[in-house]
Amino acid sequence: MQEDRLLKLPGAYVIAIELNEEFVGRVGSLGQICLKPGQYLYFGNARGPGGIRARIKRHLRVDKKTHWHIDRVTLAGQVVEFLVVPDGCECSLREKAMALTKSVVPVLGFGSSDCRLCPAHFLAVSGNSVSLLRKLAETAGGKIYSVPSLLPTTAAQPSTV
Repeated sequence: MQEDRLLKLPGAYVIAIELNEEFVGRVGSLGQICLKPGQYLYFGNARGPGGIRARIKRHLRVDKKTHWHIDRVTLAGQVVEFLVVPDGCECSLREKAMALTKSVVPVLGFGSSDCRLCPAHFLAVSGNSVSLLRKLAETAGGKIYSVPSLLPTTAAQPSTV
């Protein structure tokens, strides 16, 4: 199946996340942060074994050790959809997303502690994150997946699947 092949490749991805309630919590070296309810996009890359599929599945798990900044947010919110761009670059995707809509960096350094180019790899989206994800797919290429296409709905809490 074509989709399965894409998911196994290395590359970049964008996760659309909805926070229905305010998130306040300690996030690694960023310290205490506060995120308002709303729509967010997280930009990541997966270059290791298992490709993008392995990384996305990890982000969707509820029984994970919090390692990356985004782990705390994915546990508090709901991942709605994700964009897969084989051989893509998370920095380039973030830049294109910023050009497509009024998005802001809610927390400097979020998701980009290993990046010298970007202020963050996490954006607060004004409007609908899924619509922005679709526009981004049109300009950057790649394919959009729904969460149930990767995991059965019984694999995790419905609020985080």
